[in-house]
Amino acid sequence: MKRKIKMKYMAIYPVLICALLVGCQINPSSPSARHGAKTIYDPVGKQIIMFGGRGEGEIVGDLLDDIWAFDLEKENWREIKSSSPPPSRLSPGLVYDPSHHQVILFGGYSSRGRLDDTWLLDLNDYEWEEVNPALSPPARSDLGMAYDGSNYIVLLFGGMCLENQRDLCDDTWVFDPESNRWIQMNPPSSPPVMYGHSLNYDSLNDKFLVWGGHMSKFDQGNISSAGYNDSIWSYSYAENQWQEIPPSIQSHPSARYWHQAVYDARFSGLFVFGGDGGRRYLADTWFYNLETNIWSKHISEQTPPARIVGTAVYATDYDQIILFGGLRQDFSNLNDTWIFSEISGEWEQKSP
Repeated sequence: MKRKIKMKYMAIYPVLICALLVGCQINPSSPSARHGAKTIYDPVGKQIIMFGGRGEGEIVGDLLDDIWAFDLEKENWREIKSSSPPPSRLSPGLVYDPSHHQVILFGGYSSRGRLDDTWLLDLNDYEWEEVNPALSPPARSDLGMAYDGSNYIVLLFGGMCLENQRDLCDDTWVFDPESNRWIQMNPPSSPPVMYGHSLNYDSLNDKFLVWGGHMSKFDQGNISSAGYNDSIWSYSYAENQWQEIPPSIQSHPSARYWHQAVYDARFSGLFVFGGDGGRRYLADTWFYNLETNIWSKHISEQTPPARIVGTAVYATDYDQIILFGGLRQDFSNLNDTWIFSEISGEWEQKSP
């Protein structure tokens, strides 16, 4: 039986516990401009947790290891300082594990190159712990990672691997939070080698969904062709099987990568915003209906500026999608916070 969250923590906000601990401080403020950060929704704390990214700095910018929380009731940010952060990085895999009330982090890009480390963030005291499984996926960044709430596992697919391993980066892995063990699944077929794609768990159909991404084909270890993905790929954990769902002949978003996408629990589909379409950065909003296989473009009175490598997450209990930061076409970082309301169907900027 899966270990459940201890009930004594349910009635106490993690932020109050953190404030009493040495080395853990909370300061009201706002995150600095950045891209490549990752966020999760914590329903217990009624907050969005954000980690890392690349901020401002000389030449390429400074890599970050900070934790920020967005209070969904007050609609403001606060920084949470941990005494044991992982190395600074951007574009890792980051998911919320509700069974253990923790965040699971894998890989990303650091000053030492791409990483293959696995870390757990306890949301009761905001302390990190590195785990060292005997087997783990090769180092990578810009990967897809999502939590399966039916089978209590984490799925990882693809990403940008090290130069000498990129032709192998169409691999599928599962992480078991109960044993802290990685398992390579080796399905009979898979999507192409890709990075900058989105991976979400479809709770209605118990499948994972990949959309978008920068694809590459290899010939004897060298790239023979490249392009952008506009198909949806679904993965069944029970069957260990990938299946491609080509776009319908009707209107659909242009192929892209480094976009923001979340599973929309209210309408049982995908919500997609922005990304790199090749010629320009995008600022369009799309919904994908899983039942009809139909995309629809959404028009709002106001829309976030075009961007890539921002971070977005769906707050299930609030019917809201929270978007933060990213990179503009001129390579400057954003630090804006936007909320898309499923009820009003509109974007609204909350900060700065």
